[in-house]
Amino acid sequence: SRPQPLPSPAPCSSAQPPSTPMAPKRLRRQPANAPERAVWDSAAVSGVLDDVGAKRSRAGPLLRSLVAKFVEGAHSKLWESASAPGGSPGAGNPQEVRSEVGWADLAVTEDLVAAAGMPVRSACALLATTSPACLRPRDRRTSADGSTTKLVFELRDGHHVETVVMRHEGRTTVCVSSQVGCQMGCAFCATGTMPTVGDLDATEIVEQLLHAHAMEVADGRAPVKNAVFMGMGEPLNNYAAVISALRTLTDNGAMGKYHLPASRVTVSTVGVVPRMLQLATDAPAVNLALSLHAPTQELREKIVPSAKQSPLEDLLRALDEHAATCRRHTPTSVAAMVEYVLLAGVNDTDECAVQLADLMAPRSADVMVNLIPYNPGASSVEGGFQAPEHGRVERFQQIVASRGVFVRVRREMGRDIAGACGQLALATGREGPAAPSPKATTDLEDFVAWRRRQPREAKAAVHEDCAAVASGAARAEPGGYDARRRYAALAAAVTAASAAALLIWAGRRR
Repeated sequence: SRPQPLPSPAPCSSAQPPSTPMAPKRLRRQPANAPERAVWDSAAVSGVLDDVGAKRSRAGPLLRSLVAKFVEGAHSKLWESASAPGGSPGAGNPQEVRSEVGWADLAVTEDLVAAAGMPVRSACALLATTSPACLRPRDRRTSADGSTTKLVFELRDGHHVETVVMRHEGRTTVCVSSQVGCQMGCAFCATGTMPTVGDLDATEIVEQLLHAHAMEVADGRAPVKNAVFMGMGEPLNNYAAVISALRTLTDNGAMGKYHLPASRVTVSTVGVVPRMLQLATDAPAVNLALSLHAPTQELREKIVPSAKQSPLEDLLRALDEHAATCRRHTPTSVAAMVEYVLLAGVNDTDECAVQLADLMAPRSADVMVNLIPYNPGASSVEGGFQAPEHGRVERFQQIVASRGVFVRVRREMGRDIAGACGQLALATGREGPAAPSPKATTDLEDFVAWRRRQPREAKAAVHEDCAAVASGAARAEPGGYDARRRYAALAAAVTAASAAALLIWAGRRR
């Protein structure tokens, strides 16, 4: 028998998300002083070379040799495995760590530094006034399936940040943080629970990638191939440090074989319009991900409080300008990605899907949509949200895709260690990281695995029904996508007919 489609929830704009908490306190973090300064950023190492009386031209060779030593030796020094109660490290169990590591622990000597073209006296001064690790490891947890590892680091001023390493088939991606906390206040993100917000410097951002590289190499795996700025914080609110870090980690001259191609780096933003436009100029090869999460301004303001400062029209205009500047000239590449967290009964309705399709269909050549089912426990508001059922996720995806939009559902990774999208938060302060909440550790089947189990007939029925919903909405709206296509075709036909008539008239006059 033909499977029955899921009933449609309430209209998109009628849902009332919980109220959001007060804005966090803004921190003014002080720069590091000797001997705590790190050298993992091109601008930082140039400043250190100035201080020790060495030429700035030595920055590239010096940084390449230090990066190689860190990646190939730091992990075993910093993360000392120890059996945890109830099992070995991994599968959610923490690991014991060392609080400090020096250049000598990494076999970095004055001779090695001098080999980069520096005077011995300058080499000695550099090693005495810098540190190989500005991030102090505090906790490491690996998911039960081994696909995801969350690293927790303590900063020099006692605050903590989290970094997540995700292992896909054929590639490994690191999700880095750019701030302590986040001031954007998204209602579905646990980072909003943190009471303070402070900017990381470029060295602290780059070092997260180095730790990920070092962990993979120490465990016999290939180095990281991709990086996403989707951890804690709004990257474009820490623009100067993020741009400096981007230039370093994508620079072969600075990072050597551990650099990342710019096309494999993605910067996510809730929508800081001026910085979106500036990013297209400063880093055109880097990918942009816009966290949209709602198809209307009214609904977006309810779940993304910062949307009040960025009207949807301005946001889409900035997206279009960024795409026009950074357009990829290959058929399989897009200029930007739109992220959309699905919240049950809030923004996952058929109406929301149709409205999102209306926004994205004219931009389908340059933009792809990435649907993210809500992760339990990832809420900054009392009461929180619920994850939609897999059937609802499939229906939403099919409606948007029926309008010619490239849309996919993000694989759910790291839920059991509170390392999934929106779950990065540290409720504790200087005493260390908090354990995952019971909600965050719920064992839920991944959407992709669920959909693979569905019968072909059921998939076809859902596809047919969703295509009817999408096409019906487009026909009902005079300014809809299908209508615009028909008007364009009609205009082209009229133009062709006029040209043909002109040629016939010209022929007769001869």
